[in-house]
Amino acid sequence: MKIFITGGKGMVGSFLTDAFMERGETVYSPSRQEMDITDRKKVVDTIRKINPDILIHCAALTHVDECEIDKKRAYLVNVIGTQHIIEGCASVNCKMVYFSTDFIFDGKKGVPYSETDIPNPLNVYGHTKLLGEYCVSHFLHNFLILRVSKVFGAKGRNFASLLPVLMLKEKKLFLTNNLINSPTYIVDLANALILLVKKDFLGIANICNKGECSWYKYALKVKEILGREDTELIPIEFERFSKGKAERPRYSVLDTTLLESIGCSMPEWETSLKMYLAE
Repeated sequence: MKIFITGGKGMVGSFLTDAFMERGETVYSPSRQEMDITDRKKVVDTIRKINPDILIHCAALTHVDECEIDKKRAYLVNVIGTQHIIEGCASVNCKMVYFSTDFIFDGKKGVPYSETDIPNPLNVYGHTKLLGEYCVSHFLHNFLILRVSKVFGAKGRNFASLLPVLMLKEKKLFLTNNLINSPTYIVDLANALILLVKKDFLGIANICNKGECSWYKYALKVKEILGREDTELIPIEFERFSKGKAERPRYSVLDTTLLESIGCSMPEWETSLKMYLAE
């Protein structure tokens, strides 16, 4: 099987590249310099040249506050760039896998969100990712949309991945205690994706580890596992330092009942966090 991965140098893309190559698949994962997804001709021509069986679209502008500041670039990359990818996939009739986010929801439901719940994003990032979902589902028949949350793992430059490093350096950390969602370990994410591809699953699926937590609760677990007795963790509400930051959903936990019904039971996030820190 021939697999094309955009954003192949990022955390998710690079891990998936290695995971599929280890399984003997042929994988193409160009860097942004080799294929900028905002360049329509380059994207379509490259996809046609490679002619993949599956294209996994990981490339995106994911920094939530940066998206709020530079709305034009957020829409250019996350929406227009995705449209270019869709056009390329349609031209060679390959399956497209699109990564979305729990931030397409407003967090007001109060219980975990299923794949059939109606989205209502609160920020530019969530809005652009939702528009990407709409483009994929409206213009392609052979697609898989994966909604993920708080991904952490090796090579990650996001807060979930770097928090253990910060904890080794800082004596005091302030962390929000009223933004609740579901951590997702990159290894578990990759295993779930591989299973869905193997089963040729189509449509939308939530992927995250079992359980839920705030950043404060997440940090408490990191502190416990690392044995960092001298690190002080201070819980604060998001509203106390939200000036200049994009609005976040207060409760965006994802329901993985559908994923479990097709044979993929995700581990508890605490279990996977221990595995990550053991790396």
